[in-house]
Amino acid sequence: MPRLIVTIVVIIVAAFILIPQAFFTVDETQLAIVTRFGEFQRDYRSPGLYVKQPFVENVVKMDSRLLRVDAQPASLLTSDKRNLVIDAYARYRIVDPLVFFQRLQTETQAVSRVSDIVNSQLRREVALDTQSEVISETREQVMRRIADASNRSEITRQQALDLFNNNLRDPRLTVIITELTPEGTATRGRPPTNEELDALQREARPEVMGNATAGYFQPLVDELGIEIVDVRIKRADFPTEIEQSVFARMRAERARIAEGLRAEGTQRDREIRAEVDRDVQIILETANGTAARLRGEAEQEAINILAEALEKAPEFYEFRRSLEAYVKIVDGQSLIVLELDSDLFKYLQSEGVIGEDGEYVGG
Repeated sequence: MPRLIVTIVVIIVAAFILIPQAFFTVDETQLAIVTRFGEFQRDYRSPGLYVKQPFVENVVKMDSRLLRVDAQPASLLTSDKRNLVIDAYARYRIVDPLVFFQRLQTETQAVSRVSDIVNSQLRREVALDTQSEVISETREQVMRRIADASNRSEITRQQALDLFNNNLRDPRLTVIITELTPEGTATRGRPPTNEELDALQREARPEVMGNATAGYFQPLVDELGIEIVDVRIKRADFPTEIEQSVFARMRAERARIAEGLRAEGTQRDREIRAEVDRDVQIILETANGTAARLRGEAEQEAINILAEALEKAPEFYEFRRSLEAYVKIVDGQSLIVLELDSDLFKYLQSEGVIGEDGEYVGG
C-alpha cells in the first residue's frame, strides 16, 4: 500500500513537470517559434494547443497585435530653414517571427530600432518640406511618405543583384532616383524610367543618370520581420527659444490684416453712404422738380379758370372780392372812414342786386 501511494505521487509530480514542458498554447494575440538549443525549428501563427519536445525545445512567444513606438521629440530643419520640434509615434506589427527573432530577438530591441528608423525618415522628409506643409492639411501626405519610406531598408546595388537574381525589375525591390539641385541639395526621390533601369542593370553609374544617384531598397519585413503600419505626428511646435518671437510676429501679422480689413470696411462704408446720399439727393431733386411743375400747372389752370370767370361776370367777381374785403376790415367794433367815391363804399351806400347777367344793379 505505501509503495502504491509513492508510485502515484511520483506519477503526479512527473505529470506536473512534463506536461508544461511538452505542451504549450498560442492565443489569438500571439506568434510563437520553437527553438532547439537556440536554433530555429518551426513557427506557429495561429492560436491552438501544440506539442514540443520536453527540456530540449524552448518556445518564444511574440505579440501579433499592433505595437506602438513613441519616438523622441527632435528639432528638425524644414526646407525653408525653419526649426520645428516634432513629436511622432509609429505603429508596427511582427509579420515574420523567425526573422524578428534572428535580428531583434525582443520587443525592447524592436522599439529602439523602429524609433531610429522613424526618426531618420522623419528628418529626411521634413528637410524636403516647408514649415507650412508640415503643420497644415498636407501633414497627412507627409506622414504617409514617412511610413512608406520607413518600410524600406537600403541595400547596395550588388546586394540587390544577389538577393533578386540580377533582376532590378523584381517587384519586391524598390529603386529610387535622387537628383541634385544647382545648389547641391537633394530633391525628393522618384521612380526610375525604363531607360534608366536598363542602364542600371548594366552598370552602377550609367551616363544617362547624369548627376542623379540610385538607391536600392528591400522590404523592411525581409530584414527585420516587421511592418511599420503607420507613422503619426503628434505635435509640431516651434522651439522654446523662438516661440515667443514667433507668436509676436503672428500677432503683429494678424493685427496688420485686421487693420487692413477695417480700413477696407471703412472705405466701403463711405462709398455706400456716398452712393445712398447721391441717390437720395437725386430723388429729392426729382420730386421737388415734379412738385414745382405740378404747382405751376395748377396755378396756370387756376389763372385760366379765373380769367374765364372774369370774362363771364366781371361785376360779380368785383362784388365777391369786395365782400371778402368787408369780412377782413369790418368787425362791428371798428370805425371805418371812406371817401364817397371809394370802391369799397359803393356796395355800402345803397341797396342793389346782382342781375341774371352777373351785373350789379344799385337801388
